[in-house]
Amino acid sequence: MHCLRSSGRGLGGGSPRAGVLSSAAPQAPAAPARPHLSWHSHGRTAPASASAAAARAPFARGSDELDQDVTLRRWLAEHGGYVHPAIVITAATQCGSRGLVAAEDIGLAALESGGASGLVVVPRHLHLNNGAAVAAVAPHLAAQERRQAFEGQLGQLQQVACLLAVERAKGSDSFWMPYIRTLPPAPPNPWLLHGAGLAAALEQVAEQGAAAAAAAAAAAADAAEEEEAEGAEAAAAGRGGWGAAVEAARVRYGLLADEALEVLGGREAAALGVDREGLLWALGMVVSRSLGSGRSSGLLPYMDMANHHHRVRPPLMMLDEQDRVVFALTSIRDGELAPLAAGQELFLNYGAEDMAPLKAWLKWGFVPDCGDAAPQQQ
Repeated sequence: MHCLRSSGRGLGGGSPRAGVLSSAAPQAPAAPARPHLSWHSHGRTAPASASAAAARAPFARGSDELDQDVTLRRWLAEHGGYVHPAIVITAATQCGSRGLVAAEDIGLAALESGGASGLVVVPRHLHLNNGAAVAAVAPHLAAQERRQAFEGQLGQLQQVACLLAVERAKGSDSFWMPYIRTLPPAPPNPWLLHGAGLAAALEQVAEQGAAAAAAAAAAAADAAEEEEAEGAEAAAAGRGGWGAAVEAARVRYGLLADEALEVLGGREAAALGVDREGLLWALGMVVSRSLGSGRSSGLLPYMDMANHHHRVRPPLMMLDEQDRVVFALTSIRDGELAPLAAGQELFLNYGAEDMAPLKAWLKWGFVPDCGDAAPQQQ
């Protein structure tokens, strides 16, 4: 889940729950250099339409789930985004992890009539990314040295995690709260687990059989080609199994949290409501959910609720008819528009198959499966 590309191209990276359909992720044809989005549908009353669609959906949703969905799509619409009325957030998915599901049929004609606008559209200014983090957090640091360190020393992951932790601490006063309240209580990363929870996660990945064992060996063999920190995790897997790799990752992310807290400074961190526990939570969320590339990486509200599928394409970075940059997600499979029947998921390709299984597991909590199996839990 992490590669933003240029206008009209796909985004990879982020936080998948995985649903895999076939052996290799085909490359979808490149979009035109300057596609224009059709915004005619933005005039719909999305929350009411979503509620109406939910009433006809082939699955039930709890009141909290429905309220979070309606509130988030209303917030998105108020700030220039769009969600198709038939797309809803629900745990009624193949893997049991929340995803985006069609509450009623979305046929080919509907996809074609929507042009390039997509089923979910998020404007660039709602990309909770490193640029937004520098703009929002750095001014609260009194010392110029700390402001410079926040922008120049910390990595994008740490910057976005700081912003997410700050906004979460604000509670209902946060501009981002309609999005933050939809995030799960705990990120899916194994390195945040302990005791029985970690044992269960290790048992689950072990049940995937010889492929997981082979992946650990391959990851260890490739350690020299990895970045130094991530190579240490792969090497640990080779020496002591995936449990050792979890501990290595726990140390690495703990050091990232400590560095960020040192840059913020004790007084400023306390004033912003940021502590080590909250920052580790935020790091896990950003690691497992972010979409972006070299210069801009972060979280895309609503869109990052989609589960992973290797035969679909990443979101597109496009220009709308007013030349505003937006991110658009529609139902495309194997390079073709793919109608959704009621109950089917709208997937997103986070690029999980592009990395070693151990690295993917530490990042998202599952080992990518390129077969036509059911989705894997995050």
